[in-house]
Formats: sequence, structure tokens, C-alpha cells
Amino acid sequence: MVAKQFEGALAAVGITPIAAKGEPFDPNRHEAITQCPSADHPPMTCLEEVERGYQLHDRVVRPTKVIVSSRVEG
Repeated sequence: MVAKQFEGALAAVGITPIAAKGEPFDPNRHEAITQCPSADHPPMTCLEEVERGYQLHDRVVRPTKVIVSSRVEG
């Protein structure tokens, strides 16, 4: 309940979370912390969100930290 109130307070001033999971990696909005080989996803796709990022209107306040897919070798 507190988390929802916090998100509501942020949204009231124009701060929104940056979506990442399943989206193509965007270095302007995401920070890759590691890569993980994946046959299920194309390379440079955000597999997992480690730390949520936020933006104020169109300006990034904190990038989302993500795990990015890479090609499977072999």
C-alpha cells in the first residue's frame, strides 16, 4: 500500500518509471549491468529489470539497470 502511494506521489509531479523488461536495450534509458546468452530473445533485449529507473517528463532521472541478452555461441 505504501509503495502504491509513493508511486502515486511521484506520478503527481510527472515522474514515471522506465519500462525495460522485453524491450530493446536503449543506452539513453537503460544501464546494462551484465549480459546473459539467450536463444529465446534477440540480442540486446532487456531480459530482467534489476533496479527500476525513472524519468521526469522526457528527461531520465535514473536509468533502469538491466540484464541484456546476447547471442548464444556455438
